[in-house]
Amino acid sequence: MEMKKICYVANIINVLSKKWNLLILRELNDNGKERFNELLRKISGINSRTLSKRLKELEKTNIIKKTRFNEIPPRVEYSLTESGRALIQCFVYLDSWTKKYM
Repeated sequence: MEMKKICYVANIINVLSKKWNLLILRELNDNGKERFNELLRKISGINSRTLSKRLKELEKTNIIKKTRFNEIPPRVEYSLTESGRALIQCFVYLDSWTKKYM
C-alpha cells in the first residue's frame, strides 16, 4: 500500500487561492482587527454568506482568530494570528521579489 505524501505548500496555496481570502487578509493586516460588518462593507462584491465561509476556513487554518466579547449585543472581531502575520511577511518578500525579477 502506497502512502500519500502530504504537501503543506499545496494545502496553503489551496486556501489562499480561494476568491476573497487574500482581500480578507489584506484588510486584517491593514487594520489590525475588524468586525464582520466592517469587512463586509470594505470588501466590495463579497456577500455575507461567502465572507462567513471564508472567515471560518481561515480560522480553521490558524491564519486568523475570532475573538468573542461577552456583551449585549454580542461583539466579534477578527484579526491575524501570529502565523497569519508571518504569512503576510511572505507576501512582502514576494512583492519585493516580483519588483526585482519580473
